[in-house]
Amino acid sequence: MSDILRGTSMRVKNILLAGVLSAICFVGYGQNLGQFITAAEKSFQGEDYYSALAYYLEAIEFDTSDMNVMYDVAESARLFDSYNISRDYYTKVVELDENNNYPLAPFYLGEMSQITGDYESAITYYKLYLSEQEGEDEYLTARARKEISSAEWSLEMAENVQENITVRRFGDEINTEFSEFGAIRGEDGLTYSSLAFQTEEERNIPTKAISKIVKSTADGMVDSYVELNRPNLNTAHTTFNTNKSRIYYTICNYINANDIRCDLYSRAILGDGSYGEETKLPEQINGDTHTTTQPNVAFDQDIGKEVLYFSSNRAGGKGKMDLWYVTLDGLDKYSDPVNLNALNTAEDDITPFYHANSQVLYFSSEGYTSLGGFDIYRTPKDNGAFGEVENLGLPINSSYNDVYYNLDDDGESALFSSNRTGTKFVDALNESCCYDIFESDIEEVIINLNALTFDANTLDTLTDVKVDLVCADNGQIMDARTNSAGPDHPFSLERGKEYLVISSKDGYTPDTMRLNTNRIYSSEDIVRKVFLKRNSLDLLVYTYDDISKLALPGTTVKLIDLTDGSIQEKVITNEEGNDFTFTVIPGHEYQIIGFRDRYGEASTMFKAIDEDGTGIITRKLYLERRDLNIYLPLALYFDNDEPNKRSVSLTTDKDYTETFDEYIFRKQQFKDEYTKGMSETDQGLGESRLEDFFENDVKNGFDNYQQFLQAMLKQLDKGRTFELSIRGFASPRADTRYNLALSQRRVISVENDIRAFAGGALTTFIDNGQLKITQLSYGENLSPEGISDAFRDRRNSIYSPEASKERRVEIVEIKTQLINE
Repeated sequence: MSDILRGTSMRVKNILLAGVLSAICFVGYGQNLGQFITAAEKSFQGEDYYSALAYYLEAIEFDTSDMNVMYDVAESARLFDSYNISRDYYTKVVELDENNNYPLAPFYLGEMSQITGDYESAITYYKLYLSEQEGEDEYLTARARKEISSAEWSLEMAENVQENITVRRFGDEINTEFSEFGAIRGEDGLTYSSLAFQTEEERNIPTKAISKIVKSTADGMVDSYVELNRPNLNTAHTTFNTNKSRIYYTICNYINANDIRCDLYSRAILGDGSYGEETKLPEQINGDTHTTTQPNVAFDQDIGKEVLYFSSNRAGGKGKMDLWYVTLDGLDKYSDPVNLNALNTAEDDITPFYHANSQVLYFSSEGYTSLGGFDIYRTPKDNGAFGEVENLGLPINSSYNDVYYNLDDDGESALFSSNRTGTKFVDALNESCCYDIFESDIEEVIINLNALTFDANTLDTLTDVKVDLVCADNGQIMDARTNSAGPDHPFSLERGKEYLVISSKDGYTPDTMRLNTNRIYSSEDIVRKVFLKRNSLDLLVYTYDDISKLALPGTTVKLIDLTDGSIQEKVITNEEGNDFTFTVIPGHEYQIIGFRDRYGEASTMFKAIDEDGTGIITRKLYLERRDLNIYLPLALYFDNDEPNKRSVSLTTDKDYTETFDEYIFRKQQFKDEYTKGMSETDQGLGESRLEDFFENDVKNGFDNYQQFLQAMLKQLDKGRTFELSIRGFASPRADTRYNLALSQRRVISVENDIRAFAGGALTTFIDNGQLKITQLSYGENLSPEGISDAFRDRRNSIYSPEASKERRVEIVEIKTQLINE
């Protein structure tokens, strides 16, 4: 690229084209091959690569197969930035060089292919160079590897053009066949630098091109900065301080025919718009041994001061042009220069621009992954440090050189310079030179993220998840959402950033997802699904009566972690229900123990495994009744005069279950007989009372009785002994002697039933004395007053609930002990 752009003491290259062209017009006729070669070599040694190229192109016409001249054409064209000619001749050399006489040709052919946008060929030729010369030149070996990576990246980037950015070249009213660069936008037009001027010293033949600071108006370019511009020196690179009270710029002078060196200057801007005295910045910034150029002044919010950024090849950098800065502590008070070491590379890093509104530094560099040549990069500043360097990508960058990026305050438009395809050439034949000013319009990119949270096992939506949006560069939480109603967690993202999306919920392992918006170039709604895995399981325990299988409230349940003894036991008592909830660790072994007053313990062991993917483990505990008095008193009800109607016998062959079945069958008859002749209201009440008696007393009593026998059988099997006391009752309808016999028969029917229970399982225990039954018969003696004993009043003496409740047998007491206790 042009050395006025680099601002270094290096080759000036294509800025001298006008003078050189006029000089070589004096040759071209009657010259022989030797004369052309001699003139070309002299021009090349004098770093006049345009003239050298012209002479070598004449020389190659004498012998188009001369590989030495082919290579010299390629070299001169490359150093003159005539990329297409250079590429064509390097290609010929590489194809014909069977003996590897030109070992660097593949490298430079890769470079020319890369800068003209043929990335696949560039990769091929860089690899060819490495296959033949790897390690011969440490610098070129490293460059070849880096450029292969850049070319591969460029092929990917070709599919990711930023749709929100449009780029246009300013017209010929601003851009000339020479270079225009360093544009900044003002209220009355563009201020920029142009190489469309020549020195006024007559002794310079050919006349040298120089740069001036100019302004664009409706009429085109105007040299309105005549006070700043020097007649025979290069003046360029303007920047203003924050309140536009001072202008900074570069003055560069020729130190030989082609090389230049630059220093920074400033002037105050007076109230009438004129300038104060020119001031050269102090020696700690400028110096005779190095170049200091491309200034940019911006206010830094972090330190609350203005900062002057610039490019320099001064000592203390990385060897070429580096980015530096000084802080401004008032008028003409500057700190010592600081090298931006974290940003600078081993290649040239130039044209800094700090966007104060967004706290982002923009610059151009050859040292990072690029599309070719100089690309423009950005790096945000946060807490005093610059972050990750990001390539601005297509269409702002190209395979050519892109420099002098300047973003408007609102971030919606930017200016930059480029020598990409489409610029105006000073030499149309060789397509070399120059830099034109371009403008890019930047449409805001709105990126919305919705993080949807799910249970990884069930795939059900997961609520009450906390989702943090974290900046990946510094770990700062940018935003956070918790949604108790659903899985949605919406966020607004910025383009060009890398985020961590961290989701967390009690009982689940946190999930971290990376999200990079660097390659999002248009507004987009992003949906990401987050699946959280449980780090604990819910254990649901239910307690039941072992016999009835009914829920057993009032139980205490203890949870013991058998895998980790250091974890404290958990104990829960539920007086109202039979459900218990614990949290367990997947993979651990556990024991649960249930216990309740008058019941034995129930226990089970298990391993916490989420077998069905619900995150819930269910266990049931059935507690055995240890104290059978829980059932007592236990009442069993009989039909009138049952068993064995109209009998005075003291015994019966019937068992209670037979009488129960017959009795239940007569429920409706009892309702009909009892409510006969009642009013509609009393009839409903009477039916309800009898319904309640048959369901809650008769049936319930029978069910409890069956459970009692089952529980007693279990205890007997374990060696316990029992003594039951059974008492019989009768209603007062018959005389006392009859009722005593009836009560006795009822007790006997229960004894018969006990013997018949479970296929006679209890008979063995009765016969061996392990189960004793004591009969207590009281007939009507214990009947309460008010119960009808009128024989003819069947409605009240037989069918009424009051009389029905007196026809029963009660197991009133049970005594127990363990054998050999």
